[in-house]
Amino acid sequence: MAALGASRGAAVIAPTAQGANRFNLLRLAAAVAVLLSHGEFLYRLTMAVPFAGHSVGSLAVYCFFFISGYLVCQSWEREPHLGLFWAKRVARIFPGLIVATAFSVFVLGWAMTQLSTQQYWSDARTWINFFNNALGLAFMQVLPGVFENNPFARSVNGSLWTIRYELLMYVLLSLAGVAGWTRRRWVYPVAALLMAVSWQWARVAGWNDYVDAGPRWFKAFFHWFQWSDVSGFGVVFLLGCTFAAYRVRSGAWLLPVAGMGGVLALATPFAWSVQLGVWMLVAAGIFWAAHAGAGRSKGWPREDLSYGVYIYAFPIQQAVTEIGLQRGWSLAACLAVSLVSTLVMAAFSWFCIEKPGVRYGRRVVEQWSRRRSLRVQSAPV
Repeated sequence: MAALGASRGAAVIAPTAQGANRFNLLRLAAAVAVLLSHGEFLYRLTMAVPFAGHSVGSLAVYCFFFISGYLVCQSWEREPHLGLFWAKRVARIFPGLIVATAFSVFVLGWAMTQLSTQQYWSDARTWINFFNNALGLAFMQVLPGVFENNPFARSVNGSLWTIRYELLMYVLLSLAGVAGWTRRRWVYPVAALLMAVSWQWARVAGWNDYVDAGPRWFKAFFHWFQWSDVSGFGVVFLLGCTFAAYRVRSGAWLLPVAGMGGVLALATPFAWSVQLGVWMLVAAGIFWAAHAGAGRSKGWPREDLSYGVYIYAFPIQQAVTEIGLQRGWSLAACLAVSLVSTLVMAAFSWFCIEKPGVRYGRRVVEQWSRRRSLRVQSAPV
C-alpha cells in the first residue's frame, strides 16, 4: 500500500519511484493481489496459502512495507526535517484517503444502505466511520444498514487498517531522525533484528494474555495495534530502510537469499523460521525484481495507481458482491466488474486527487525550504 517516497536522486516529494526500477509495477501488482485475496472472505473462496500463516494478501502487504521503508528512508535522508517530512507524508496519503472515505460513506454507503436516507444520515456511525477512516485510524468499519447480508457482513473498507501501521512506521522513523539515531545507519538493521526478536518473544511469552491483564488504556492501544503486526510490518519496513541507508545494489546475490527464505518458509515446521523466511524472501525478492533488467523499462508505469487500487478495492468488491448475489452473477463476473471498477476509481484518484495533492505538497516543501535558507543566510554571524 504505501510506498510513499521517491527513489534516490529524484525530487524531494516525487509522486512515484522514478528511475530504472519497477517499484510502481510491483506496488500495482501487490495491490491487485490484495484485491484478489479478498475473495477468500468476500466470496467465501478457498484460496491457496503460499506459506503457513501467510496468504497472498499478507505477502503483498509486506511488499508494500518493504518498498515504503526503502523509499521513505531516502526521503528523510534528503530532507531530515520533521515538518518537511510530515508535509510530504500528509500530501501523499491523506488527499486520496479522505476522498476514498467520502466515496465509501457519502456515495456507496448511502446508495447501498437498507435504511431510509434520514436514518442513515442521523446515525452516529455514519459520521464516526467517515472521520475515523479519513484520519487513517480505521477502527470503525461499519455503516448503518450497509452490506449486512453479504458473506463478509458489514465491513465497508477492510483494507484501511494497515494505514495506521504505515503511519506508525513514519512516526518511529521521524522520531528516530529527530533524536539523531538515523545518522548511524547500523541503527536500521539492529532495529529490524530487535523487531524480529520481539515478534518471537511476544509469541512464546503470551503477549496477548499480558495485554488482557493490563490497564484499560493499555488494552485499548494494543487492541488496535497488534504487536505481531507492528513487529511483522516493522521488520520489512526497517529492512527497506537498511537497503536505502547502505546504498545496497541489486545483483544476482539476492536470488539465493530469496531462495533460502522461500525454503525456510516452505519446508520448516516452526512459526519463527517460516516468518524469518518470509521476511528474507520479501526483502531480497522484491529488491531484485525491482531492478533486474529494469533499465529497459525506464520506470514504467510512470503513474502510480497502486494506492488507489488499495483504498477503493474493498468497498467496490462489497458493493459488487451484494449486487451480484441479487442478480445471480458468476464469481468470474464479480471479480471482473470489481477489478475494472477499481482500476477506474484508482485512475481517478491518482490523476485528480493524489497527483495534484503531491504537487501541492511539493510546492509547500519547496517554499518552506526557501524560507529556511533565507533565514539562515540573514542570520547574524
